[in-house]
Amino acid sequence: MKKIIYIILCIATITIQSCGDKSTLNADQIIDKAIYAHGGHLLEQSTMVFNFRDVRYRAIRNNGEYEFTRIFKNDSSTVVDMFSNYKSMRLINDIPQRVADSVMNGYVSGVNSVIYFAQLPYSLDGPAVYRELIGEKIINNQPYYKVKITFDPNGGGEDHEDEFIYWIQKETYLVDYLAYSYCEEECGYRFRESINRRNINGVMIQDYNNYKETIQDPDLSHMDQLFLDQKLDLLSKIILENVTIDIKD
Repeated sequence: MKKIIYIILCIATITIQSCGDKSTLNADQIIDKAIYAHGGHLLEQSTMVFNFRDVRYRAIRNNGEYEFTRIFKNDSSTVVDMFSNYKSMRLINDIPQRVADSVMNGYVSGVNSVIYFAQLPYSLDGPAVYRELIGEKIINNQPYYKVKITFDPNGGGEDHEDEFIYWIQKETYLVDYLAYSYCEEECGYRFRESINRRNINGVMIQDYNNYKETIQDPDLSHMDQLFLDQKLDLLSKIILENVTIDIKD
């Protein structure tokens, strides 16, 4: 009898410790698990190609080195914007163009933004990224961690003042929702709901319903409740098409 009681106590202790370990995860651990759950670790050596709004994008990564490209038609011309660790350039019909630095920076920012969102949560473990666990939330009967992301001005890019919140499912560690604030020509807020999730060569790719705020200056951390209360307007759908991902051995 004592042996049975001892075994039960051991099982109970292990269960409690396991639950305790999960409940005490910090923001860094949650983000690491999310990146792995999405197959982000595979992107370190990969080539990803996709279409977004009639533009072709390609992201090549090789252990810290990268080359990002977008290709689109402009009237009868083919335009290629490319940048890497070492250079950036625009080609029109395969001819390199002279482009002012300020203009080229705009092209680079546009390409980088699309690829950044397409590969989320990859890169959220970067050295210029600050991660903070700000709470938990039940959305549609599913439990989520709420992780706030901000950026260091040194290394965080030209949009380092943007703030993000990620809703990461507590069992799967998949990102089902995200919200962010931004200031470009104008300032605003967005809330994205993941849809059409699919596994492509081990990497989770997902599209989004893209919502905008209906009230002025909402609290970013309360965008989840505005979504539940149907107080957000559907602005657009973010759809990635013809996605291919090649993973290097």
